[in-house]
Parts: sequence; C-alpha cells; structure tokens
Amino acid sequence: MKTTICTLFLTSLLAVGLTFLAACGSDKQQGRRKPQSRLKPVASSPYQSNRSSNPALTAKIIGKVSFEGDKPFQKTINFGGELQCADLHSNKVKYDDLVINQNGTIKSALVHIKSEVVGDFIPPTEHAVMDQAGCVFTPHVLAVRIGQPVDFLNSDPLLHNVRGMPKEGKPFNKAQPRKGMKYSNVFDQQEIGMMIRCDVHAWMKGIVHTLSHPFFALTNEGGTFQIEGVPAGTHTLEAWHEKLGSQQLEFTVKGGETKTLDFVFSGQ
Repeated sequence: MKTTICTLFLTSLLAVGLTFLAACGSDKQQGRRKPQSRLKPVASSPYQSNRSSNPALTAKIIGKVSFEGDKPFQKTINFGGELQCADLHSNKVKYDDLVINQNGTIKSALVHIKSEVVGDFIPPTEHAVMDQAGCVFTPHVLAVRIGQPVDFLNSDPLLHNVRGMPKEGKPFNKAQPRKGMKYSNVFDQQEIGMMIRCDVHAWMKGIVHTLSHPFFALTNEGGTFQIEGVPAGTHTLEAWHEKLGSQQLEFTVKGGETKTLDFVFSGQ
C-alpha cells in the first residue's frame, strides 16, 4: 500500500515538473517576439496626419478674403480709470475685432471646410496660447483643434480672469490675480466664434474657434490663406468673421490639385 502511494506521488510530481518545464520553454519562445504597440502615432501639427502618399489627400486650397467699400474706422481702446493698463503701453491701442490690411484684405478671418469631412484626424499635442498682455487678448483670434491643449496666460502684473462662453460646450471662468498664471483647457466640441472675456476689464474680448478636422486657416496680414492635404471631392468652404458674418462657396477638387477661392465682404 505504501509503495502504491509513493508511486502515485512521484508520478504526479514528475507530471508537474514536465508541465513547468514546457511552460518555461514556451515563455522563452514568446520572449523572442517583439511586443506590438496599440498606440496610434501622434501628429505634431494640424496637417501632418493628412500628408501621406494617398493621392486623395494631396489637394490644396489657396485664396484671400477682401473688404469692399469704405475702410471702417478702427477705434481706440479707452482704458478709463485703469491707469495700470494704460501704463503698459507707450502708444494708443486699437481694437482688433476688425482689422483691414493696407491692401484692402481682412486679417484673422477664419476659413474652413464647413461640410462634413470623414476621417480620423489626430489633434496636435502642441499647446496653443492666448495671452492677456497689456490688458488685451493676444492673439485676438485663435483657431485650434478639438482635443488640442489651449493655455490662457496672464502676463500682466494685475488681476485678470478668463471666461469662456461656448454655445455648445461647458463654460468656464478662472481668476488669474497674479502675473505668470496659466489656465489650460481642452475643448471637446466644435464651435465657431466662441467668445472669451475678462470681466475685470470690459473691453477685453477674444475669439476661439475649435474644429474637428485640420482643414482651416486664419487669414494673415496680407489677407491670404492656405489649406493643405484637402481630401478630393466636393466640399463647402466658409469664411467667417465676428463683425462681417460669413460666406460660403462650394467647390470640387481633385487629388494633387490646387484650387484658388476668394471671398469679398462689404461694409456694414
């Protein structure tokens, strides 16, 4: 009886040992395989995810946004009794909610594809910045991607706050009582023309656009824009300005083609 029990014990022990050795050998074989990451590559710029060998993503849109009629008068900001704000400037400061360039074009108009664009467009990781400097928002207009970090700064040695008033997303209001303070936000919904304000100084207003795709641009000091990597097909292009409203153009573009589209706004 004792012999039988010992035999069964040794047999079981041998089976366990063989199973352990087999598992170790299997682990060694698996260890030779390189692990595959499931993480997607991160685009370092709004357009990088579209710059590929795919001929359907190689079109380009260029153009300008012009103003027709008498050039509107650009008003001077009245700092009132806020001497600290006035002391931050050596010259008078103009409102920049409507800036007409010397060549008759419009600065800081948003131009974007308004129609639906299908695709998985990875937002950039680079932080966009809107500063409160000299008691004005700089830049006055900011265009970013949904999911892109945005830093709101206070570079002035006095109290500011930053209040965002989106129509669709969650509003926010953050006090910034000291120079060097920063509030970071990531917007999760598309919105054109979100108002940003400082309630401490009534004249301080800015605009933030948040877009779901990378096919947009702000016009520069020459009133021009350029949008790269546009998908081939028929789209609707919109030019939007906080004071002048919006206009739309429908266009069709082929892969590798450069399409020129211009907008003209008239006075109010």
